[in-house]
Amino acid sequence: MRIRLVLVLATLLLAACGASVATTNEATPTDSASGMPDMGDGDGSFAFGEPGDPKMVDLTIRIDQLDPFQFTPEMVEVKAGETIRFVVSNRGATDHEFVIGDMAFQEQHESEMMEEGSGMMTSEPNAVVVAPGQSIDVFWRFTTPGTYVYGCHVSGHFAAGMKGEIKVA
Repeated sequence: MRIRLVLVLATLLLAACGASVATTNEATPTDSASGMPDMGDGDGSFAFGEPGDPKMVDLTIRIDQLDPFQFTPEMVEVKAGETIRFVVSNRGATDHEFVIGDMAFQEQHESEMMEEGSGMMTSEPNAVVVAPGQSIDVFWRFTTPGTYVYGCHVSGHFAAGMKGEIKVA
């Protein structure tokens, strides 16, 4: 994420100085709130899957976020290639995140959240912030079998155990 941020800033600086910047017709997925590049591979895909098509849902899974620091259910099972509609409902009194990723992604995101000190991220294709009393749909297609994680990285939540497991067969 830092490398992309540096590249974005360098591009803006070059453009401000009058230098031409090469562009392509292929858009990089960005967070609609911040306009920053997503944390995936730049093409909308991640090592653990890709955003799902809301018109092609194979399975709906309801995830509740509870205080203190808990998801229910704590484990879900899906099949590779299925498009999953996660209905994420915050039943707690504080904001929570819902971040899908492998453990390496979760650890990287946790580290970035601690460094940035904000304790809260903006929405990405694989991650959303859910306010108390709200529900948000996340559409995801897991492309590779394995064990993945969903977690909340609001300051201290992930370390306190606010995570769940996704088994993809």
